[in-house]
Amino acid sequence: MDVMPVMREMLLLMYYNVDYEICAAVFMLVLIIMTANKKVLNDYQSKLYRVYLYITFLDLCLDVISCYTVSYHEVVPHWLNYLVNSAFLALQFILPTLFLLYVHFKVADVRKVNPLMFAWSFLPMVIGLVHILINPWTKWIFYMDDTGYHRGSFHYYLYVNAGLYAIGTFIYMFRARRYLSRQKCLFVVCVVVISLLPTAIQYFIPHCMLSGVGGAISVFMIYMTNENMTEYVDQITGALNREALVFHVSNSKVSRMPEQIFIIALDNFKIVNDIYGMDGGNRIMRMLVQELQSLYSDSSVFRYGGDNFVVTIEEKTEGIKELDRIRQVVHRTWILDGDVVELSACVGLVHSIHHSEDELFHAMEYAVSKAKSVGKGQFFEVEEADVADMERKAAIEQALVVAIEAGKFEVHYQPIFDCHSKRFHSMEALARLQVEGYGYVSPEEFICIAEQNGTILQIGMLVLDEVCRFIKQYDLKQRGIDFVEVNLSTVQCMQQTIYQNIMEVLARYDIPPAMINLEITESAAAYSEDLLTKNMARISLTDITFSLDDYGSGYSNVNYLVDLPFSIVKLDKYIVWAAMKKVTSRKILENMIIMFKAIDLKVVAEGIEDWETAEILISMGADYLQGYYFSKPVPRELLMERLEGAYIQKLLQ
Repeated sequence: MDVMPVMREMLLLMYYNVDYEICAAVFMLVLIIMTANKKVLNDYQSKLYRVYLYITFLDLCLDVISCYTVSYHEVVPHWLNYLVNSAFLALQFILPTLFLLYVHFKVADVRKVNPLMFAWSFLPMVIGLVHILINPWTKWIFYMDDTGYHRGSFHYYLYVNAGLYAIGTFIYMFRARRYLSRQKCLFVVCVVVISLLPTAIQYFIPHCMLSGVGGAISVFMIYMTNENMTEYVDQITGALNREALVFHVSNSKVSRMPEQIFIIALDNFKIVNDIYGMDGGNRIMRMLVQELQSLYSDSSVFRYGGDNFVVTIEEKTEGIKELDRIRQVVHRTWILDGDVVELSACVGLVHSIHHSEDELFHAMEYAVSKAKSVGKGQFFEVEEADVADMERKAAIEQALVVAIEAGKFEVHYQPIFDCHSKRFHSMEALARLQVEGYGYVSPEEFICIAEQNGTILQIGMLVLDEVCRFIKQYDLKQRGIDFVEVNLSTVQCMQQTIYQNIMEVLARYDIPPAMINLEITESAAAYSEDLLTKNMARISLTDITFSLDDYGSGYSNVNYLVDLPFSIVKLDKYIVWAAMKKVTSRKILENMIIMFKAIDLKVVAEGIEDWETAEILISMGADYLQGYYFSKPVPRELLMERLEGAYIQKLLQ
């Protein structure tokens, strides 16, 4: 055979038919190299994109090869020609299916494929592949003879298949529209149009080889939107992030697929960071995530925040067995820089079927908080019966937010009786919170929640603001009130700016510092003694006084009274009640009062509920009495009535 005429014909064939396809194949090869050099994201859509990229490139190569084998069918073996064309057409049936699945992951981001959708997605493709397999006998798709390549009577199904997947993609997008942004919608529409338009042109003008060009452009669009999209992947650990978990939860609820959600909260991970630095801590977390991903899947492991991780598992598995598997992963031997690092974690378990989408994240936090409240390495499973407690906590949190946004917090006042002057000389300000559906809730309950969610600082300042407004409006000093006691929480005691914050509020209402007494509990003093000492020393220079509240309810450490500038000690009501029942307890209480007075401390006895108890405490030498006998905590309008002399006289009679 004369080589030159053959080469000339091949060049003409390239120029008239396949030059665009060859350019597209070269472009795809460059794209493959670029993709290989990029960081692989641990999510399904990125992996599916790579499959789509490689198959599109292979399809393009087969398309170009088939053009030459068909054109030179006289010299190319018949079986090779037939095999190349069959492989090329088979990939043409597969590619639209892959794109629909890619769009599914683009929408869901973190979900496993819905089995029903998975089955229906493959049906048109399977029909096409079956036709390819039986084509040697039916010749429905194509056939070869001495004159070359010919389309079969069923060849149009190749285009019908692409059209079906295009329609299916749009239907899926419409059904999942609540999860789609405009950018995602535009992306899918553009890719479908760019893929279908050249294919449609090629159907009507067979010698225009454009389908490969459309495929190459669509893959490039996916590359630009997917490979640069890291918003759902935590870059430190490689796990899916919190935003991905939100999408996952939403999609699970829509598809009604109940799951078990395990929340893994590492214990004392700050120690690892302190010893090995942030980089070492990040490496440990990355290793933990990789182990969890190998045990479950990339789409089931999330970084919930900080050193908290989430694993989602289908509800059909047994929670206790999964808990054991998770614990084995956490407690395995971790090697970092040649050292053995031991980890432990509290684990919470939430069943999505028991909670609405909005409640689920509250349930997760509730589970972790309950597990941690027991101790290191503990487990807590949120049962259906716990939902009522969670709803109550959520309602309290919402009420706190509303109060803070309104810039005002309700305060009631309980007057304190002076045993010497026989009058009310001071009062304690007590925060009150009314929660819709629950009425007033105990301060012990909502203060604890406020300390956990960080709103206690704002609440503390709002209470002080309300107290100062009350002092100013009613001129309490002229009504015989020497000072108002305001509680200082544990969190507030640890704030370096507490001095400035308090002084700003006092200055706003022009309140003398001596009108404020700050109550600090024993637990707060024990928790933050060093910082508390500095804060109290600075504040006490302004004539603000301090009370040690609830003495006897905790450690009863006398050192607090010696080392810190307290002027008043308040005896816990349970000590007072015990003294009324038992002689030994009464002796202890009496000697406590003698001791405190010997070191120049004023003594307040709490829990006074009858005049008999009041008389006993007065005889013991108590300076002040506080309790329901004199008054419950009441709003300020009612309190003003109780400051009148007639009310006191009635009590004393």
